[in-house]
Amino acid sequence: MKNTKEYYSVGEVSKICNIPANTLRFYDKIGLICPDKHGENNYRFYSKESLAYIPVIKYYKQMGFSLEEIKEIVDENSFMIHEKLFKKKFDELKEINKDIYKKYAAIEGWLQLITEAELIRKNDVRQVSVKYVEPSIFCCMEQNFNYNYKEAIINIDFTNYIESIGNEAAGVIILNFPSINEKLKGEKTKVTVMQKPVLKVASENHTKTFGGQVFASCYHMGPHETIEEAYQKIYQWASMNQYACDEESYERFLLDYWTTQNSDFFVTEVLVKVEKI
Repeated sequence: MKNTKEYYSVGEVSKICNIPANTLRFYDKIGLICPDKHGENNYRFYSKESLAYIPVIKYYKQMGFSLEEIKEIVDENSFMIHEKLFKKKFDELKEINKDIYKKYAAIEGWLQLITEAELIRKNDVRQVSVKYVEPSIFCCMEQNFNYNYKEAIINIDFTNYIESIGNEAAGVIILNFPSINEKLKGEKTKVTVMQKPVLKVASENHTKTFGGQVFASCYHMGPHETIEEAYQKIYQWASMNQYACDEESYERFLLDYWTTQNSDFFVTEVLVKVEKI
């Protein structure tokens, strides 16, 4: 600061330090920075030493400290107190960051599903294709499947399970069926409900790795009750192109009951591991 004046008016401090005059008056009111001198008509004047506190306050505000906390920091000369306050703020911001990340992950996952489903519907993608699926870790829970897709997708037990292990899930719901034949015949069967965890899972017992292999993929549009159409397409394609199909399957739900109650808009991807004969 080139100016060598001893005292500065509120307007001068506002201009020099790029701070609103009303803010400076409020700091005075709460005792954060008080004038060093009062002139005629109760005009307030600040010394160069007082001006030096303003960048400090801005820096602390940038870190998320409240004005009350900043006042405690500025007033306290003990390094131990500073360390305590900074550690407390660090822990608070860490929790806030964790909460924001969970929200971000959930919204990002949902947006990706809607975008994929929109493109599939727009381009009427119904043919079988071969795709490599990148491996990912999913939270999982095995259940009996009673052919009620709504209960399997909006799954109360699975939601409670994710919460019980101190986690949250986001993105696509996948149902993993151990036997395609049993499932298509309407026989009693198991299903593994899968969804990506937002946070790292402590135990491998709660997870299943999906991907890292080649799959035959077929999108199905419409009610889940007609999803066998996609399986028939995959079997027909595999026979014509000399591929062997695995006995298990995965169903990815892009648009479902979470988004709409109109089953005509549902978009589901059926994935079956395949290998060239």
